[in-house]
Amino acid sequence: MTKQATFNEIKTKLGDGPARFASDNERSFREQLDALTEDERSCYDTLKKRWEERVEEKKSKGGKSKHSGITLFPDEMYLTFARCSPGLKKFNADGAWKVMKNYDQRFLSATASQLEEQLKTKTLFVVPGLKSKEGGHDMFYMRPSRYFPKETSTETIIDNLGYCMSVLVNSKEKNGTEGIAFLANMDDWSFTNFSVRYCHNFMMMLQGKVPVRVRMFLIVNPPSWFDKIWTIMKPMLAADFRKKVHMIPESQLNDYLTDGFEEYLPDDIGCGKASTEQMVDDFIQYRKFLEEK
Repeated sequence: MTKQATFNEIKTKLGDGPARFASDNERSFREQLDALTEDERSCYDTLKKRWEERVEEKKSKGGKSKHSGITLFPDEMYLTFARCSPGLKKFNADGAWKVMKNYDQRFLSATASQLEEQLKTKTLFVVPGLKSKEGGHDMFYMRPSRYFPKETSTETIIDNLGYCMSVLVNSKEKNGTEGIAFLANMDDWSFTNFSVRYCHNFMMMLQGKVPVRVRMFLIVNPPSWFDKIWTIMKPMLAADFRKKVHMIPESQLNDYLTDGFEEYLPDDIGCGKASTEQMVDDFIQYRKFLEEK
């Protein structure tokens, strides 16, 4: 679990750069829990009780169970699972339960220190201030041309993805209740940056392997031959998720991002003005500060 720190504390301690990743005026977990409707609270309580019973059952079997390492979730996670339950309706206990059972609990203990080497490749990271035009969703960014399946394991890039999505969804109440968005800058991308296994695992993560609602997936500047890759990707995506995917040239970003997006967009895409190097360094510093014991 990360420690609690106010925006002003972070700004004073770390400076403006890392502080741009911090949230201000967020309600506490207890305040969010108290504000739930009766039905929403019932879903939360049901998930927590069922998971506690599952953990007790698996623990009682000792080493005989493949789930012997299963642990309880922090209370905040039960609320996240409830809010991000798959389908049109939030707080669907049955839908959320499926995600909980399939969730890889290694993401609970992931830290910036563990992932620092991968984060510094500037392949995938959170972008502060960048928001989708529809819904005003916070966003994370990827430069797929920096990932080479033959050099870096699929697990490493999936850990990078799971960590960034989890940071986003847990950092703001709005991200948990309404979702987040994703932008992939395809500049310089080639077949050497692709594998079917990596693609499949990545698409599954975007669609429910972790409790998060991805509201928009922008594929920017895809190569002219990307239709061959889309033929492979498309069957991996649920019909409703395909509607969230938009393959566009950089010139159309203003149709999907809020006004002034250039100031926040990493500068390794043509119209971006924010230093990619500094952004990643600030993100790592910010997360290390929160995650230090």
